[in-house]
Amino acid sequence: MVDKIKLALVIPAFKGRYLKDALDSIAQQTCKLFNLYIGDDASPDDLGKLITAYHGKINIIYKRFPENLGGKDLVAHWERCIDLTGDEEWIWLFSDDDVMGNTCVQNFYNGLQSEPCADLFHININFINAAGEIFKKCSPFPEKLSVSDFFFKRIKFQLNSSVVEYIFRKTVYIDKKGFKNNDMAWCSDDATWIKFGKDNGIVTIPGIVYWRISGDNISSVNNDKNVVIRKLKSNVNHVKWVNSYFIKYNLADQTEPFDKLKWTISTIVVTSAFTFKEKYKAVMNAMNELGYAETKLQALTYLAYWEIKNFLLGFQKS
Repeated sequence: MVDKIKLALVIPAFKGRYLKDALDSIAQQTCKLFNLYIGDDASPDDLGKLITAYHGKINIIYKRFPENLGGKDLVAHWERCIDLTGDEEWIWLFSDDDVMGNTCVQNFYNGLQSEPCADLFHININFINAAGEIFKKCSPFPEKLSVSDFFFKRIKFQLNSSVVEYIFRKTVYIDKKGFKNNDMAWCSDDATWIKFGKDNGIVTIPGIVYWRISGDNISSVNNDKNVVIRKLKSNVNHVKWVNSYFIKYNLADQTEPFDKLKWTISTIVVTSAFTFKEKYKAVMNAMNELGYAETKLQALTYLAYWEIKNFLLGFQKS
C-alpha cells in the first residue's frame, strides 16, 4: 500500500538561472512522498524544457501562466501557484533558486509524527552565493518558538528568516486567508508566520535549506532608491500591523519602540544610495508614522553611527 502524499512543494518560478539546482535538490530527497507544483510566471526563459528532464524523477505538475503577475503582485502569484495544489494537507512554498538538504521531506514527515498539533514547521537556513557556496551559517531557531518570541528575535536581528524555510498546514492557510499582502511581498512572510503560528507556535525540524543571495532577488537590492524606499514603507506597515495584531489577540510584545524603529530603518541607514539629508528625512518620517517621537535622539545617533561606518568602509576600499 502506498503511503498518502501529504505534502505539496510549490515553486512560483520565473528565473531559469538556478532552477536546475533547486530541482536537483528536490529530486535527491530521500523521501519522495510529495507532489511538486511549478507555476511559470510567463518567464522569458524556457522553463518547460528544463522541467521536462525531471519527469519520472519527481511527481511534477507544471503550468505556464500567460501573463506575468509577480512583477505587479508577488503574493498574488504565490497564491495562484498554491491554488494549483490538490488534496495535500501541507504546503511548502519554495523558490526557483534555493536548495534543500536531501532529508528535508523525510524530516517533515518525522515531525508530523512527533508534533501532530503543529500548524507551522520551520527548517534552519544557511546563505549561499551565486556559485552555491555557503557564506553565512545562520543562527538556528529554538525547537519551539511562540510568535511573540519570533517577532522579538526578528526585530532584535537575532534570527534570519525567509519564505522558503516554512511548511504550513493548508487548512490554516485557508482559515487565515492566505498570505499577508505587502508591496513586493516585503515582510509578507514574517506577518504570515505570525498569523499561522499564533495558536501553536513555530516548530523547527532538522535539516538545512540553502537560501541564495545572488544579486537577482529583491533581498539583494540595497542601492536602488525606489526599492529601498518601498522596503522602508513595507517595514513601517509591518510594524504597525504587528502592533495592531498583538493588541487584537492579546499577544505579548517584548520589544521597545526604538527596537522596532531601528529594525524599520535598517534598510535605509546601510545604503550609500542616499545623502545624509535624504536619510534623515526618511528616518524622521518613519519615526513619526509609527508614533515613536520619543526615540528621536536614539534614531539620530543610530543614523550617525551608520554614516560614520559607511564612510570608514568606503575609505578602506578606496
